[in-house]
Amino acid sequence: MGRLSLSKTLAVLLACCHAPLATAEFTLYEHDAFKLSASLNSALGAYYTGNTSFGAGRVDYFTGKNTGDAQWGEGFLKPGIFADYTTNNAGHFYGGVSAVGTFTVGDGDAGGYTQADEDAALEFLYAGWKSGHLLEEVWGTDALSLSYGRQNMQIGDGLMIWDGNFDMYTKAAYWLGPRTAFHRAGMVQYDTNNVHGDLFYLKTDYTWENTELIGLNLERKNVYSGKLAALFVHVLDSTFESFHIIRDQMNVYSLSFSDISPPGMDDLDFWGNGIYENGDGKQGSINAYGWYLESRYVWSAWTWKPGVSYRYLHFSGDSNPDDSDSKSFNALFYGYSRGWGSWYQGEIVGAYYLFNSNMKTQMIRLFASPTEKLGIGAIYYHFDLDVNNYYGIPVNNRRFADEVNLYADLSVNEHLSLSAVYAFAAPDDGGKQAFGSNQTEQLFEMILYVNF
Repeated sequence: MGRLSLSKTLAVLLACCHAPLATAEFTLYEHDAFKLSASLNSALGAYYTGNTSFGAGRVDYFTGKNTGDAQWGEGFLKPGIFADYTTNNAGHFYGGVSAVGTFTVGDGDAGGYTQADEDAALEFLYAGWKSGHLLEEVWGTDALSLSYGRQNMQIGDGLMIWDGNFDMYTKAAYWLGPRTAFHRAGMVQYDTNNVHGDLFYLKTDYTWENTELIGLNLERKNVYSGKLAALFVHVLDSTFESFHIIRDQMNVYSLSFSDISPPGMDDLDFWGNGIYENGDGKQGSINAYGWYLESRYVWSAWTWKPGVSYRYLHFSGDSNPDDSDSKSFNALFYGYSRGWGSWYQGEIVGAYYLFNSNMKTQMIRLFASPTEKLGIGAIYYHFDLDVNNYYGIPVNNRRFADEVNLYADLSVNEHLSLSAVYAFAAPDDGGKQAFGSNQTEQLFEMILYVNF
């Protein structure tokens, strides 16, 4: 499909949509206390960027060649089978296995991180146990659970721990990102009406440079309709040095609050997080920080339920990235968790150029729901660098770029949804110096999700 026809097609379909549906399971077999179920998730996406890299062109990560503007397609198919066995007095046991097949066609993504290619691999393979009624009189139903294997792990809204696979290098479907399971994940979880806790061990594959860590997460729920949380992580081992960021022996200390609504103001809520990182490993010392504050107001009684949100965010950068002391904030395994802008900040800048480090961001989001199945919105981002370099490239101005995203999400039914985005990003002085170009980049996206 030519560039003109692709852009026109996406512009016409912009009235459609995003918001992939949650994984649904259908029963294959059920008898007494045993249940066998399955799921099938899939997606197709079409993408086009004009004036890629602010006019500098797409640079292929593998060959180093400049391939100009980028137009590409992505897709995946992800089948899974899950089992559950409930006992009378010993809780219930569960497990799952899934695989994922992906492809990228055309130029590859706008950042140059994937080429036209295809692959297939194991995704989930895990087993676990939940206490069921065993501890019901003391803590409640299913208060305690244990699990291990290739599985997902999410802490809070996914800023630090959510996506265990980076979907790049030799893998396909970078934007769709269907691989989320950690290579190994062991969890002990405690959950009651007011308290939640996670004690965990995680290890990634080569896409996150075989990072291995342990952690503890504690949450106090039902605090003004939201929750307070504290997270500690210690990185046991990692060879990660991408984007002038290191991880080995890093400690993470995080305090956060989410969905907090003042008494009598249910339409207003707040989020916030403060994070400090330090450590001294084989790659050097670490001393970094990050924080954000966000508020949202929804006129829930109005037609279309319009709303507005604002976020200010500051992730530290390193003014001297070539020494052995890293001051660049490391967001570990962030992922798409609570809507557009969390935590890929901008469909252009956040997806391909800035990766939640060395940045100060202001975000204003307007959104509405014309129908129960249709959501629309507009997001404005202003990006500044924290220090005067872009991943080691010196710049004398920290103003990096401004970006606008227009999106629409349509849920056709419980199995089918559509998303469409038009975005443009204009470089400021820092972005112009980093890329050596000054053109306004445009992007069109159209994604179809089918889940069973």
